[in-house]
Amino acid sequence: MAQRPLLRVGVTPNYPPMIFKLNHKITGMERDFAFLLGDALDRDVAFVELPFTELINALMEGKIDIVMSGMTVTQARQVRVSFTDPYLKVGQVAMMRARDASKYNSLMAIRECNGAVGVIKGTTGEVYVRANFPKAAPIITVTGVGEGADLLNYRRIDLFVYDAPAIAWVVSENEATLKGFWEPLNDEYLAWAVNHDDQALLKAANTALATWKKAGTVSRLVKKWLPYWKTSE
Repeated sequence: MAQRPLLRVGVTPNYPPMIFKLNHKITGMERDFAFLLGDALDRDVAFVELPFTELINALMEGKIDIVMSGMTVTQARQVRVSFTDPYLKVGQVAMMRARDASKYNSLMAIRECNGAVGVIKGTTGEVYVRANFPKAAPIITVTGVGEGADLLNYRRIDLFVYDAPAIAWVVSENEATLKGFWEPLNDEYLAWAVNHDDQALLKAANTALATWKKAGTVSRLVKKWLPYWKTSE
């Protein structure tokens, strides 16, 4: 039997429940989508692990075919890559110590935080905090949401800002000590990125995604990994 061509999928597996490692194996919603896409394209999936800040460069340099790593659609990124249609509407939310929940009980109070705020380097969360938290000092960058939870528990930061799915996941693991404020700071959309020159892959991915949305496959995967998720779409 002839081997199918590879679909090289760029990932940064530090974003549960979207893409992360469990027992040293890649898992999560994006992993499930990647294998669905591989079957739709009749291609075998090969994950390429990279730091999040290197994913777009790797795509542009032809080292990977697609980024499926919980990436937010932004105008700045659209200059360098093409995005598929979105598969999930999310937003940035804040995580705090449970004992501080009454202090940070509104979006205004969160944005006016005059303590240390944690973000993941190179993400839209970092961009948002630097633009909208004028009193935050210092802004501390980390490499993953788990590290942000640790810094909160160790009282090294006062707030941690990141995508809602990841915050909800880590709060569920630390419900005795951590809490999320679930009103989004903004609206964002997750999608997959491909090279501008690979319009064939972009079209094929969008066709597959439209089929999955119509069949309820996208909703089922969201429910599998985010059973609490409420969406109007």
